[in-house]
Amino acid sequence: MLRPPTTLVRNLTVALTVALTVALVAAMVATLLGLSTSPASAGRAVEAVEADLETELTLRIGRCEGCQVTMFSSDGTNPIYSSAQATVTDGSVTITVPSSRTAGLSVQVRPVWASSNITTNVVWRYSSTDIGDLVSFREARRKRRASGCWAGTINEAVELTVKVRRVRHLGRPSIIAWAPVTQSYLQPMKRSRRGVLATDDVLACNLYG
Repeated sequence: MLRPPTTLVRNLTVALTVALTVALVAAMVATLLGLSTSPASAGRAVEAVEADLETELTLRIGRCEGCQVTMFSSDGTNPIYSSAQATVTDGSVTITVPSSRTAGLSVQVRPVWASSNITTNVVWRYSSTDIGDLVSFREARRKRRASGCWAGTINEAVELTVKVRRVRHLGRPSIIAWAPVTQSYLQPMKRSRRGVLATDDVLACNLYG
């Protein structure tokens, strides 16, 4: 599993999010050159924008065979990016997304047994956890605040593990989905009911600060 250092993630998030608006590319480049930890990292981020690079994101998801997975990126204002829906097969799913849209990426998982219109989002970070912390099912069920907004990447391929367990949400069959190793994330932290981050719409992520 690839997890970039926290400092680098913050710098790359600036590059990836500003890339959403072409008019701000010049400002983005200047910011990167001033904030990146090395010229090489700045160059890679700029290259991701200019070349419209793509990231092959693989999620290892056990206990959710046949589940439908869709990836989104939204700041609540600009047009929403949505991937094609993919099906978990043999415990994994791979979706290719533009690298520039991985900042603020949210992942919705819909199991075949769920009867609710409410969609479960993968939690990348729970409250009171740091990047790299392990989160068990029991710990996840005690959490009341969570972020479903991933910080993003410019790597060509990334593999992440997502845990899924069947639970009841608001009295209906559903799931809890979370990263067992806390990932880099973006705000906001939203209310979760017994660790389940459920929404009836796409998560709006704070891409700019």
